[in-house]
Amino acid sequence: MAGFFENLRLVSERSTLDDMGAPASNAYVTTGAPVVSSNVEQPQDTAPATINIQPTVPGFGAYLNGILPPDIATACGAFSASMQQIKNISSVPVEKFAQVVTNLETTKGLNVNGTNIPTDSTLASQGLALIALGNGPYGTYTMSNFLGCMSGLPYLGINIRQLIQQLETPTLYDIYKNLYLAVTWERATVSVQYSTYTGPGPSFDTYYHVTGLTITDSGGGYGREGASAPAVTISNGGSGTTTIGTDYTNIGSSGTYGRVTTVTLSSAGSDSTSVPTATVDFPPGTGSFSNSIVQGYIDDANAEILSIKNSDPARAQRLITNWEKTGTLLSIEQRAIATGLPIRVPNSSPDNLREPTLAGYPTTQYSFVDSIPQYAKFTQPHMYSQTLEAISDLNTLGGRSLVAMLRQARNQDRLTDLGIPLDNNIEDTLTKKQEAELIANGILPNSVPVGDGTFVDTTPATLETILGTPDPYGYYDPTTNDYYNTNQAYDGDGTAIDTGQANEPGSFAGSLYRNLISPELSAIYASNNLLPATYSIQDAIDEVIRCNCDCWDNI
Repeated sequence: MAGFFENLRLVSERSTLDDMGAPASNAYVTTGAPVVSSNVEQPQDTAPATINIQPTVPGFGAYLNGILPPDIATACGAFSASMQQIKNISSVPVEKFAQVVTNLETTKGLNVNGTNIPTDSTLASQGLALIALGNGPYGTYTMSNFLGCMSGLPYLGINIRQLIQQLETPTLYDIYKNLYLAVTWERATVSVQYSTYTGPGPSFDTYYHVTGLTITDSGGGYGREGASAPAVTISNGGSGTTTIGTDYTNIGSSGTYGRVTTVTLSSAGSDSTSVPTATVDFPPGTGSFSNSIVQGYIDDANAEILSIKNSDPARAQRLITNWEKTGTLLSIEQRAIATGLPIRVPNSSPDNLREPTLAGYPTTQYSFVDSIPQYAKFTQPHMYSQTLEAISDLNTLGGRSLVAMLRQARNQDRLTDLGIPLDNNIEDTLTKKQEAELIANGILPNSVPVGDGTFVDTTPATLETILGTPDPYGYYDPTTNDYYNTNQAYDGDGTAIDTGQANEPGSFAGSLYRNLISPELSAIYASNNLLPATYSIQDAIDEVIRCNCDCWDNI
């Protein structure tokens, strides 16, 4: 206040001097408020003296006006405004600042063109496609990627079998059965069992008498288009009959569908002096495998599938999507196991000192990049920094990026010692909003989803019978950051669940503890993923009644 009144005194004096002819300062202009001065008596017949504090001259360095030349003042002001954007700069001693600035490294020699994006977005996208191989948020690995079909979790809702049963037709079944028989075409073979005896003289020839037949190769492709089981012809005039497998579910290398399963001797024929042999009829066809027959069934199947798709397009498209999703999930699972887990490398001898485990791609890339800040500080001769610079090809973006990252890491440590924190670290965790959306809805935008909302989630029958299935309260809206209860079991009517926050934007009302429970600990959000751990309203009432009844029974 003393300074304020002193300022008033100076204004009054300068006004008086101005009246007496002395040059007055242009920093003060009268506007109408009276000024009291103990040194100069105010004339009663003049207008009362007033003051107006002049605003700062606009522009950089305005506070230096009259102290430094205008061009130097502007330059100083601009430099000051730039420096004040640095965190904690006002509390950094200038001596420390000077030492650190002297040691900061630049991008000299790295041929870097400045942009508003601190990375090469094209190469970053290409790199992510090579290392972001999971199906979690932004390609990260999840536990289900490693246990996959063992847990069943990544495949929830991909109910392919049910959709196939809903879309299948008898015609398509027959086509596929005949197609299988056509591609497994193979003639069966049997061997002859016989006894021998010596005939009457004078030749005393050896005679062969057929006693039975044995399958040596069951063949394949029998029964196509309803053909009967093949007959057996014996070289001595005998014959046999066969049976073939008709269960189309019994297929594969050890299956019997379309193969000869039994052979029975019908007629032994005449005894002969030569070893008897037997032949089995060919499977239906042209006497050999026919590509034209197979292609005909393929054409018939495609025509029938098109007919099914046209008659029920929505369900057919869902089956196609689910089938493709299953293949994607299987690929992710196999790739995660192969690349995301350490690979055992057996030692060739007890004296071999190699590490028994070898990290696979892309694990080595992760660990190497994460270690760069530590490598950067080893600037001793022949250590990490010098060696990495020596092997980096500065003609490539990768080589320049590695050297730049080493320099940046050292700069960051220098600025940290100075007391200036940096904001260039990218968080490796999801935000609270992303956590809430992922846990509640099971999906994040721009990420590889576990499910896309078109699937009907189911769980294995054993778990469903014993523990039930997840029973979501509702859904999370990332636009409003609210969770809406739509589950009738919890009196859901589509309204947002109250978290204690203010209703109106900018209001000071609401609880201070509305964010106390983090998304990963929210039972409401997790109800979309975990088995029910809370009672519905009716179940809670029933449980209270049961408990009370038990208590009364024990009295």
